[in-house]
Amino acid sequence: MASTRNDDKYSGNKESLIAAGEALIRKASYSQIGINDVLRETGIPKGSFYHYFDSKLEFGIAVSEFYHQKQMETARKTLKNQHLAPINRLQGFFESALQDMKTKQFTQGCLMCNLTTELADENNELKNVLNRQWQELSNEIADCLKAIELKSLNLEHLSRTEAADWLLNSWSGALTRMKSSGSAQPLHLFLKSLHLQSTINH
Repeated sequence: MASTRNDDKYSGNKESLIAAGEALIRKASYSQIGINDVLRETGIPKGSFYHYFDSKLEFGIAVSEFYHQKQMETARKTLKNQHLAPINRLQGFFESALQDMKTKQFTQGCLMCNLTTELADENNELKNVLNRQWQELSNEIADCLKAIELKSLNLEHLSRTEAADWLLNSWSGALTRMKSSGSAQPLHLFLKSLHLQSTINH
């Protein structure tokens, strides 16, 4: 019994560190936060970080995977929703992301975007992780696009795989502009360019 309780505590502490890391990295950056910042946020004793992660890089990858899995869960729930027309699923996917940015006052951006911009060309291990994550998300969008007439999105000159990549690339660029403007305007412009009218106010 004691061993089970210790395992539960270990898992709980590790999850707390990862969740705190996500929030801190989105507010600042991977390079700006220190291990002690994460420990302080969770109340876990100093010096115990390496009981859970072998390095800060391993921690960063764990945070990235945590964020990605949440994003994929949302994507699948929205993009595979058989109660909605495919075009409404696609719009719902981007609008749910827009709403998330709104709750953070358009200041934090996407953790995958932030890590890609900051670290992808510095560490091959993380670069490969991020590339896989982007591809998995793009595949979900491409699957939804199979039931959408690409002409309605002004993307008829692209394959569905290319269109999914283009959508993610453009959305990521809009998120970057969002952070500098501190407003939803770049995100609304992205939706407008696809003939999608957002229901979320600026």
